[in-house]
Amino acid sequence: MAREKYILVSHYCKHAQIEDSFLKNLHEYGLVTFEKKENDVFIDEKDISEIEKMFRLHTDLGINFEGLDAIKQMLKRMKKMEKQLDLLQKKLGFYQTN
Repeated sequence: MAREKYILVSHYCKHAQIEDSFLKNLHEYGLVTFEKKENDVFIDEKDISEIEKMFRLHTDLGINFEGLDAIKQMLKRMKKMEKQLDLLQKKLGFYQTN
C-alpha cells in the first residue's frame, strides 16, 4: 500500500521561495488541496510539480488564478481525450488487422 507524504506549507514555501499567499490563493480556487493536522497546514508531495507549473505560469506569464484554473481544467480534459484517442486507435488497429 502506498504511503502518502505531506510537506508543511511553510517549509515548502521557504525552500521553494514562494509566498505562502500564493499557495493560499491556489487553495481558495480549488487548485490545490491542503491537509490540516492540529495547527499545521500540509500539501501532498504529489502536488508539488503542479504547484511549480502554476507558479511559473503565474510569475513568468502573468496568468491570474482564474486563468490557472481554466488551464488546469483544459489540461485535464486534454489528458482524458488523449486516453480516449489511444483506446480508439487500439480498437481501430485491432479491426484493421482482422
